[in-house]
Amino acid sequence: MTGTICALVLITASPSRSAADVIAFGRDGTARTSGWIFHGEPPAWAGLGDSAEAEVVLASLDATPPSGRDGILSLIDATADRHKGNRALRQVDLDADAWQILFRALVEAESSYNPTAVSPKGAYGLGQLMPDTARALGVDPRDPSQNLDGAARYLLAQLATFKDIDLALAAYNAGPHRVVEYSGIPPFTETRDYIARIHRIRSRLAGPPASAPDIRVAEGVPARAPVLIDLQ
Repeated sequence: MTGTICALVLITASPSRSAADVIAFGRDGTARTSGWIFHGEPPAWAGLGDSAEAEVVLASLDATPPSGRDGILSLIDATADRHKGNRALRQVDLDADAWQILFRALVEAESSYNPTAVSPKGAYGLGQLMPDTARALGVDPRDPSQNLDGAARYLLAQLATFKDIDLALAAYNAGPHRVVEYSGIPPFTETRDYIARIHRIRSRLAGPPASAPDIRVAEGVPARAPVLIDLQ
């Protein structure tokens, strides 16, 4: 039956959640949790960890595409294009097309293109910027264009510092101090799943399936976490 989906009711003991989150997946790849509707990969904070106690129920809900999605994709592409000359990209062998795909994959993993998405920890918008990070970057996270610009600059700062895509993604997800602390990718399931998710999205966006890279601990991690900088 059209519109029939499988909904996960996740009940956790986390203090950041006062009630169960409902995550519903449609046949077209959409997902909805606590009122949000997602397209593509559910965002990283959607609560799909192995540790969550979950029960599966069936529901019949309409999977409605969010309005303005084409506009969001155009904003993502324009933001990536604006930063395609950043020398951090050359340090990790990303050309303009590969950078655009990586950035779009990050946005999909973070918010599934929802400009008003708010995580349980308070991260906001398309790039899921924390309030302190947004302030440091000088952007208004409620403005989709500024949110994306801040997300791109923050990711580029991690690429410039760690000179490794996986380490940069780990820093974006868990914080650069964690990458420095563990001299590599932190041993957090959430972070490793996040990196694998972004590579999976990259493969899908790039076209023909590619084998997912191993998530490994890189050597030569800098001794300090990066400052928020723009390298043009």
